[in-house]
Formats: sequence, C-alpha cells, structure tokens
Amino acid sequence: MTTYRLTEHHTAGGMSRGLPYLAELQPEFFCEVSPELARERGLEQGGWATIVSARTAIEARVLVTPRMPALRLDDRVVHQIGLPYHWGVNGLASGDANVHIQESKAATCDIRPGRRPRGPALLELVESYRARAGIGTAKPDR
Repeated sequence: MTTYRLTEHHTAGGMSRGLPYLAELQPEFFCEVSPELARERGLEQGGWATIVSARTAIEARVLVTPRMPALRLDDRVVHQIGLPYHWGVNGLASGDANVHIQESKAATCDIRPGRRPRGPALLELVESYRARAGIGTAKPDR
C-alpha cells in the first residue's frame, strides 16, 4: 500500500477535517484499488474492505479506480492499495485512526472484503498474519 495526500485536506487533516465545507468533499476514509484487485479479492465499489498489516487492521470504503494499476515485477504481479492519511476518529471527516505518516509512505499489507473485527478478534486476526509472516507477538494500536 501507499499513502498520499488529498487536495481537500491540509497536512494530516487535523486542521481541515473538522471544517464542514472541506469535510463534505471527502467525508470518510477510503482505499483505492484497481478493477483487477477488486475482482480478485471480491471488493465492491462503495463497500467495506479490511486492510491488514503486521501492525493492525483498519477498515475503509472501497474506491475501484484505474489510478492504482498493478505493477509487474519480473513475472510477478503486485497490486497497489492507495490510502489517504487525513482521517482520525474525531471530527466531521472521520474513520479509523490513520494519521501517522511512516517514513517510507509504503508498506506491505493484505486486503479483504468486509469490515474489520473488533476487540480480541482483531488481535487474533493480526496475530494470524504475523505468524504467517514469521513476525513476533502482535501489539496492535486498538
């Protein structure tokens, strides 16, 4: 996945997501996926997706768009997931807390249809991904 800014929100969104006229333009957190990835993973335009990383799992509305083309690396296809980083849990424009901008602005993740689990089920989901990747004990934010 890769992160990026939106023109409708300033910096990480802290100064703009609470302004009604800007929040109306981009009201909630979303992920951008290619039509190919949407078909492959059963993602529906406007539906929910769960994005899982080694750190935690977040949920977002799906935007199917050709703006996120798959990359071909030798004989392997690698799909991109676009995530804007202007949302927090408070304010008019809200969603999963997603305002930390990592230094690389790109990371590996998985995407699956539907909303993310909560509570102990979230910890179990992330831990299952970490175990498959050979990473130690999970400590997700939420």
